[in-house]
Amino acid sequence: MRGAGSQWTVALAVGLAVALVLVACGGAATQPPSTAASPSAAGSGLPTPKPTFWPTGVVEATIALGAADGDFTKMANDVVGAVDSNDAVKVLQVMSDALTFLKGNQKNVPRLQDYPATKVVGDELAAAYAQMIEGAQAVIDGMNAGDTEAVQAGFVTFFAGNKAYVAISPRLGDLADQAIFMKRQLLR
Repeated sequence: MRGAGSQWTVALAVGLAVALVLVACGGAATQPPSTAASPSAAGSGLPTPKPTFWPTGVVEATIALGAADGDFTKMANDVVGAVDSNDAVKVLQVMSDALTFLKGNQKNVPRLQDYPATKVVGDELAAAYAQMIEGAQAVIDGMNAGDTEAVQAGFVTFFAGNKAYVAISPRLGDLADQAIFMKRQLLR
């Protein structure tokens, strides 16, 4: 049994190293200029959102995905903390929680994919979510089977998906800002 414990330590250490590198790189994402801005009517020169009034389902899905954006850092930090603890039960719980979080949010992505103004971001989100979900499931399955290689591969896949998500996040934020503006205009 001692050999299995050291295998877990190696798998968790590798997972932590990958996690730390990817989380550190996550803050390096740059935000492209917003394409939704137009000159202010007041002539202040400050950009204001240009309403396009997307379908309600797209607005709601975009707002929900934008609201969840801040939880991705917490999710990644929770995974890193669990791996760092070398506590297999904690890792399983955190990865299960991450899987639940991802699958819940993923349900909003098709609405973005189905609308021309949000399709590109929706398609990229779909790929990033699929990769994170695949990785989280591989970690869980690998840990339950005692397969350290599957656990390591799962962490690599999970954090590659997370890195892809970080790259998309600024554009999702721009879309969420537009959607919030549209919702406010509709409520007036």
